[in-house]
Amino acid sequence: MRRFSLWLLATVCVASGCTLHPEPLPDLALSGQPFRHSKTALSTQPVGESSVLGAPLNWVSLFNDPQLTKMVEAALKGNLEIKSANARIQQSRALLDLDRAYTLPTVQTGPSFSRDRVSGTVDEALPQRTLHNWTVPVDFSYDVDVWGRLRGGVESARNNLLSVQADSDAVKLRVSTEVASDYLTLRFVDFDRTELLRSIALRQMALDLIQRRVKAGSAGDLDALRATTELKTASAELEESDRLRENLVDSIAVLSGMSVTDLHLENRQDDVVVPQVPVDLPSVILENRPDVYAAQRRLDAASLQIGIAKTAFLPSLTLTASGGFASDSLRTFLDRNSSMWGLGISVVETLFDGGRRQSAVDSAKASYLIAEADYHVTALQALRQVQDALNDIEAQGLQADDYAAASTASSQAAALSRSRYDHGYVSYFEVVDSDRSALAIKRQLIRAHQAQAVATVSLLRALGGGWNGIHPPIQPSAIAGEP
Repeated sequence: MRRFSLWLLATVCVASGCTLHPEPLPDLALSGQPFRHSKTALSTQPVGESSVLGAPLNWVSLFNDPQLTKMVEAALKGNLEIKSANARIQQSRALLDLDRAYTLPTVQTGPSFSRDRVSGTVDEALPQRTLHNWTVPVDFSYDVDVWGRLRGGVESARNNLLSVQADSDAVKLRVSTEVASDYLTLRFVDFDRTELLRSIALRQMALDLIQRRVKAGSAGDLDALRATTELKTASAELEESDRLRENLVDSIAVLSGMSVTDLHLENRQDDVVVPQVPVDLPSVILENRPDVYAAQRRLDAASLQIGIAKTAFLPSLTLTASGGFASDSLRTFLDRNSSMWGLGISVVETLFDGGRRQSAVDSAKASYLIAEADYHVTALQALRQVQDALNDIEAQGLQADDYAAASTASSQAAALSRSRYDHGYVSYFEVVDSDRSALAIKRQLIRAHQAQAVATVSLLRALGGGWNGIHPPIQPSAIAGEP
């Protein structure tokens, strides 16, 4: 018995040294080189080294808008996609606990009582005797993880949990940035509506004035028709802006898990704060983006599955033990002579399986190649999204500057044309043309600012939640049950 115990201890020690490890992650184009963008179009404040390794930044606070912050918080709390993602985290954590349980021994007990009567007409049987049997067995079995198959399964499940948690962070980031994009778009739509309302009021006053002049014989019907056309055109554009505003409110309501009839947003005319993007954003910051981090963990899990599949070619070792008491009477149940025990060890090796094990290995390798390709695609898409957002911010900023200058000039031209018309120097056609041009350029300026704000939100999303860097969404020590 002592030799068996020593041999068993040695076997377990050898087995504990066999652990599967994932393959190193493949290199990606995240060299740390800054993205391409013009320093003149963005902030002159660079990203410091400390910010890349700093604490996560609450990107919503960059916009300095309490209502936006409140709406994002409501969406994170009530969005149904986020609730579904959180449920998947619970499911993955349960699967991790299940894989952990397989690394532990199994202990079973099955107390029983039987009462049997032996037939008296059977040869060599005890004559007409009734037998009683009280039994309380305890069975122990343990699969010795010699090759690390079970521990590899636990590590694979842990990586799957990390990826699901990162997926949840990605969903939260997407939902919150969609709310921000819709909200900022709505703010600029309100600016556009205000401009249209101002233009409609001016055109209504012009129409009333022209109609009085027509009655007085100092203006013709053509001027009145042109003024009416411009007024109705602006009114139609206002109706389109109203429709767009209502749709944006509905979108925000759904993102927040609310009915479209339960949300109402006031028209605000205070300035929208759009944060300036620092220069020299390093591409290495994308390593902390939730979907990139999730793809890394899936790749690690797929790598471990290859090793797990290969362990099927090696023998498996199982230790068993049993013990307990058995007696025909409760009076002698705990007597020493009523005890029973047994020890066993078995080694199983598959000699032929028709290629099932090799097929499992081939399937695991193919899954790894799929995960590797997905990892590369995710990283490259992240790079593109950041670069595209930077391009949009730069282009829209330059357009806004040009439109601002053009808007000033067109407004002055419209005022001059109206004054010339009032003095009878020009026809109303010149007034209509200059007024139409001034309104169109003003609305283009508003749209350029809107596009720049939305592009900034897109950049924050593409960077994973900010340009100050974020740690990986979930650290291994944050998993329940980890030391």
